[in-house]
Amino acid sequence: MAMTKEQENELVAKLQENIRFQYEPENKEPLTNERMAEIAKELEQYPSGFVAACLEKGHRRVDYYTSRMDKYYTDASLHCTNTKIGARCGFVVTMRVGVPVPEFDAPTRYDLLRLIDASPKPVTLVIQVDEPEAMRLADSNFGGQYGRVCNILGVKNVICDGAIRDVEELEGYGMQLMIPGTIASTAPSMIYELNGKVEVAGMEVEPGELVHMDRDGAVKFKAEMLEELLAMCKAEKWAEDETNKVIEQAKTVDECIHAYEICHLRCNPAKED
Repeated sequence: MAMTKEQENELVAKLQENIRFQYEPENKEPLTNERMAEIAKELEQYPSGFVAACLEKGHRRVDYYTSRMDKYYTDASLHCTNTKIGARCGFVVTMRVGVPVPEFDAPTRYDLLRLIDASPKPVTLVIQVDEPEAMRLADSNFGGQYGRVCNILGVKNVICDGAIRDVEELEGYGMQLMIPGTIASTAPSMIYELNGKVEVAGMEVEPGELVHMDRDGAVKFKAEMLEELLAMCKAEKWAEDETNKVIEQAKTVDECIHAYEICHLRCNPAKED
């Protein structure tokens, strides 16, 4: 049954109030790693597009990111392989790799394992393959045995802009993989840098940030946003649920247009006369 005009006005008023949501921290003490992990887990109930919407400029009062130039999400060149699991949220550890360079004092894979062990958990390992595209996609940059030791130490997700292999094995450990594709063979490579700023598929990340990812893509945010982002997602979920009810009541084209106008109030305040 369609809403009465009185019910509609009441909902619109609540949406207007919701869009002016102001986060007030319950505790000004720094979050413990355990509490951050709990919040990251809670964020996994929301899809990545939902999280991105709560971060984007113009979506309520938030202006953390303003455009694609902020490089806060991945483009369509990568996809998640493990369709059996939903959204994942993890703390970033980064690695930049490429072809071997003679006489370069490179970090080792053992150094990476120590960084993973020291990081807050769960870990999302982000690998930038610093090579031309033809080379990035011609050799495996991550595989089963090394993936397993990374997984034991806390890596639950891997984002890589180059090919990898042993996907079924890695997925069997419960890992989510966001990659351009797979390949059987590997080639010599070396680590250029650990825990520096990297860019994969248009998303620029560094330690101190988290990545939220699912089949729609990945979006990054700073660790200090955790509590506020969760509060925003909860408020936005209420608005989405309420406006979805309005959509489901629509039958005619005019009703659909009017329902979408109300839905638009989720993120855009009504203009004042």
